[in-house]
Amino acid sequence: MQHNAMYNPAAAGMAKKNMIGVSYRDMWQTFPGNPKTTMVYGDFELKKLTSGIAAYLYRDETGATSRTGVQLAYSYHIKSKSDKSRFAIGLELRGLQYAIDKSKLTSSLGSDPVLGGASSKFAVDAGMGIYWTNTKLSLGAAVSQLIESKLALADVPGSTLGGKLYRHYNITGNYKINTGDDIYLIPNAMVRLIENSPSELDLGCKVDYQEKVWWALNWRVKQFWSIQAGVKVFNRLRLGYAYDYYVSPISVFNAGSGAHEVSLQFDLKKK
Repeated sequence: MQHNAMYNPAAAGMAKKNMIGVSYRDMWQTFPGNPKTTMVYGDFELKKLTSGIAAYLYRDETGATSRTGVQLAYSYHIKSKSDKSRFAIGLELRGLQYAIDKSKLTSSLGSDPVLGGASSKFAVDAGMGIYWTNTKLSLGAAVSQLIESKLALADVPGSTLGGKLYRHYNITGNYKINTGDDIYLIPNAMVRLIENSPSELDLGCKVDYQEKVWWALNWRVKQFWSIQAGVKVFNRLRLGYAYDYYVSPISVFNAGSGAHEVSLQFDLKKK
């Protein structure tokens, strides 16, 4: 819901909210080398060109490994005569550097091929998507990492599978329900299909009051629950926080099994 263009390039600019933002996420804090993600992003409508653009710059760190990347999205918007519904086609280009800090690896790896391989690998990939929305319903479908660029850092004798960017298929939908007094309920869902990985299903509902105060509850089936909240201050700045409570793969009985994420968004358009 907050990063639609990250999952589907066709959603770039469709919200008609020119904005920039930053977020930081910290998972499983009691584990050494726990995952951390920092992200800077922007989403812009190019009204005169009936299109939109979005950009994400991010860095993931998990133990000795890291991913640093940039993701650019462009969408072309097709409006209905009444402008109540819009359809978009989007294209995505991304660059990613995957790296290993070998100084953080333990000697127990022995003769592991990664020790004699490259320390980093850069890859370029692409994606595409479609998106449709009216005043209430929004639906989207996208595929990322179409090229499936190789990211192998070392040649492993006898290996039949090499490191690469596998394709991701994302299907999203949400419905906006006006309950009165400027309060909206927004049920939402996302299905993600990934080659050689379990499928993911996210279900949730967001409560929004005048786009000034909101909270949400989400469930990624068999993985975690997420509680989210946000508030708009100074008319343009939005503050957000989310806490994820994991049940898999980290047991709920392990201390530090949750994830915290904080975010700031700044609207460039006056309302």
